[in-house]
Amino acid sequence: MTAVLEIVALSDVGKMRNKNEDNFILKKKLWDKDSVALIGAIDGVGGYVGGAEAALLTKQTVENYLNNFKFGAPLQLLKQAFIEANNTIYQKRLSDENLSRMSCVASVGLIDIDKERIYIVHVGDSRGYVFRNNQLLKITKDHSTVGMKEDSGYLTEEEAMHHPRRNEISKMLGEGFIDADDSEQFLQVAEHSFLPYDIALFCSDGLTDLVNQFHIIQILNSDNGLEEKAKLLIDKANEFGGKDNITVALAAFDAGLIIKSNIKTSSSIEIPVQQATETKEILIPKSTNIEKKKNWIWWLIPAAFIVGYFANWNGSKRIFLNELPVQNLDTMQQKLDSNVIKQDSIPDTLFNTTDTIQSQLPITTRP
Repeated sequence: MTAVLEIVALSDVGKMRNKNEDNFILKKKLWDKDSVALIGAIDGVGGYVGGAEAALLTKQTVENYLNNFKFGAPLQLLKQAFIEANNTIYQKRLSDENLSRMSCVASVGLIDIDKERIYIVHVGDSRGYVFRNNQLLKITKDHSTVGMKEDSGYLTEEEAMHHPRRNEISKMLGEGFIDADDSEQFLQVAEHSFLPYDIALFCSDGLTDLVNQFHIIQILNSDNGLEEKAKLLIDKANEFGGKDNITVALAAFDAGLIIKSNIKTSSSIEIPVQQATETKEILIPKSTNIEKKKNWIWWLIPAAFIVGYFANWNGSKRIFLNELPVQNLDTMQQKLDSNVIKQDSIPDTLFNTTDTIQSQLPITTRP
């Protein structure tokens, strides 16, 4: 049995809205590969005409771009698809006065389980997560003041969910033209490991404004199927009020018969936006042959001392019996006089030069 990538996406109008301006991306077997898929959540910005249209344009543009372009780095292709979507919305705003404020936010992931990677492009306050080992790792950064304070730890999750300015966002697709290189770095572009038994979650703020991480983890950790988990997440948001449209996209890495102890780990060190505490078991290896070799090395020290002692018996006997050789006092005096002459022969200019060099060195003061 081989590894399988399963994906599902659902969207709900919620309990307080008459229209669903959310949308989602769900593309299986991207580039005709069973191991590659495209998922994401798109949220049309409410309060202005055209939110739903902007979300639909983003969905169509991103999907069509990646269907037509398959050669190149996946992250770069996804980035170009977002730039194309942004500029399409922007041109639409310029051509129709009724849609002059149309915009949306989006979080999209391109998943490749052969490479065990997920490539992410994100704008706004929709979110992307990776659920791993009962931990929910946030892999997108909120483009909002409240979201940034939550990401930095200035606000707790509970405080951010009830903050009066939580719906104010700083970046949206369609606000302005983006050049081909995104030289102003308007988009968040990143990649993250996606390992066997991981679940990726992309959602609109209709979920995360009402359902905290504790409840999300409970649902993702349940024994339900992937589609049922998506339904339970939407049901939980509606249970807590359903104040906004709710969109959930999930991807699960079913490792098949892969033994968990043999799972490959990411070669890079990753720091998720919201750091999760992870307990790791430290294995102490049994003693090896190398350690045994180190033990007998200590026996060489006294053995070497004994051999050296007898090899230089004459010198050793003098030390222990205090039999120092008598030297010619006249010869010793001559050597001392010679040393004094050599020392006095050093010119004064050399000492002066050294003092000058030292006086010109900069003084380093410790902070």
